[in-house]
Amino acid sequence: MLLVEKNISSQSVDGATRLSLLEQLKDQGFVPLIHSARLRAYELALGSRERVPEMERAIAARTEAEDAALYVRGDLFCFDDHVLFLIFGNEEDELAGMRAGIIHDAETMEPHRQLEAFCLHIYRALEAARRSAGREEFTGQELAAWKHEEQTVPAGLSRFMARHARDENPIDEPKPRGDERALETLENPDARRFLRRVVEAQADGRIAELLAQQEDDGTTASLINSLADAGLLQREVSVSCRQMGRSLFRLPSPDVLAVVTGTNAMCSDCGARIADEKIEETIAPTPRAATLLSDGSWLSAQLRGTLNGLGIPDALIVGGQASTDGEVQLMANVSGQPFLFIVRDGDFTAEHTHRALDELIETESRHLAVITTGRIQEEARVRLREHARRRTREGSEVEIVLVEGMESVATELQHAFERASHRSLADELCELDSSLGLSLGYLVATRFRLAQKNTALTDLAESAVGALAGSLREI
Repeated sequence: MLLVEKNISSQSVDGATRLSLLEQLKDQGFVPLIHSARLRAYELALGSRERVPEMERAIAARTEAEDAALYVRGDLFCFDDHVLFLIFGNEEDELAGMRAGIIHDAETMEPHRQLEAFCLHIYRALEAARRSAGREEFTGQELAAWKHEEQTVPAGLSRFMARHARDENPIDEPKPRGDERALETLENPDARRFLRRVVEAQADGRIAELLAQQEDDGTTASLINSLADAGLLQREVSVSCRQMGRSLFRLPSPDVLAVVTGTNAMCSDCGARIADEKIEETIAPTPRAATLLSDGSWLSAQLRGTLNGLGIPDALIVGGQASTDGEVQLMANVSGQPFLFIVRDGDFTAEHTHRALDELIETESRHLAVITTGRIQEEARVRLREHARRRTREGSEVEIVLVEGMESVATELQHAFERASHRSLADELCELDSSLGLSLGYLVATRFRLAQKNTALTDLAESAVGALAGSLREI
């Protein structure tokens, strides 16, 4: 997913100075893509470089005089792991000065620092352009005029945040933060099913009965081990009165039992020694396990972790209220576009679509992701798709992403986020499209995609070479 950071300045730049500014930036190592492409086109048209500046001045004058358009609206500057852009405003725009930004992915190092350095280079280039034109140089106050442009919070996301801030059980923060082992274990449907049976059996006092039913089941032993290792089950020792059949107490381990029996403690019901009473090894759900299952917070935490891994920080994620029927709602601001997530532990039926669509309309989201640990029933799919088609006919397009199983969430959401970021990028750079006659947002997105493929192929080649070298050494 591509990310954008922007700075703005109120400093306006006239048309004549803009060309000189781009030349000065080129001398500082910032090669302007649009301007370079234009110069190359003029060179091809003339058959030489000799009169290229003259042709550019003529075309610039004609564009601004007859077409009433800016010849230089801005430009792009491409580097290995990021793209910088500079857009000039005019009296017809909300922006009267300049907007500088950086387009990058999650792998780019210190993008904010690189943007700040770019803004400093712009002012240095502007100073040089002014000096060459015999104009006054900038003051220190003008040099410090760049301000970071904060990402706007969509109105629907603000309403969602305000509404769920009043809930009694909001999930604004991931409760099991930092315990990835527990979340990974709960992704296993068999583990969740068994853990629920343990929780219910404990409430009814049937833990011993449950374990007796599964005594010869190797799968159950494996589940108990994995749940215990993840901190979701705890092993205990249960002591019961043989004569009365009443449970006396539970101990956390055989070692603690040894301490108790070593004191010659007696049963309060029958007077027998504790060591002679009925002693069984048993299990119990940890308090955390019961919480994770009851309010669906394991789903919330798992989704948050996935979103973080895809480049969405916690500051851009809002958790709603966890329902009692295994459903969790979250929203995220992805490239300035609100995403609504409906996550269910179980099947998603046609009845559940009403609440999902009501929330979609209320939040004015353009993206709805329905994620289930079970199945999304066909009638529910039909209703959601029909809603999307109706919105498209009305001119209010909405994207609906349906995901069955937590294991495929990251892949499906990555594609959806990339589509959203590409659309946002196209909107960000659309003012420059006419300068080159194509969508620069799509150009930049494709450039990053091809660069990632090239990196993957290079890594694969290096791995193959390393393997071959190792086999040769063995020979």
